[in-house]
Amino acid sequence: MSRFIRPERRPLTDEERNLLGWLLANGSPDAEAYLSQIGNVNAVGKCTCGCPTLDLALGESEQRKTAPSLILADFVGTAPEGVEVGVIVHAREGEISELEVYAISDWKGPFNLPSVESLKPF
Repeated sequence: MSRFIRPERRPLTDEERNLLGWLLANGSPDAEAYLSQIGNVNAVGKCTCGCPTLDLALGESEQRKTAPSLILADFVGTAPEGVEVGVIVHAREGEISELEVYAISDWKGPFNLPSVESLKPF
């Protein structure tokens, strides 16, 4: 794991799971095939910068896959703090592996997940 990700082994929150499901249902043509994995996805790492980015893994795995990424969804939205964010779902080696959420502007400080109502394709 990189110095920017701290280990965090836990189930997804309802908010994280709902966002991930919406992103896969509305993402790339390849994304829908990954919907069946949502019930088995757990957080295994969290970004240390204050953004809500999560490393994800299936089942009992303790680390996300690290092969080259297939982007399943790529949207922009607004976090509750008013910051414009990008949201990307990555898959690696056939598994959902990352929910990346980043500030588009030069935002300093933590922020939370955007609502699905604020999302639009990037």
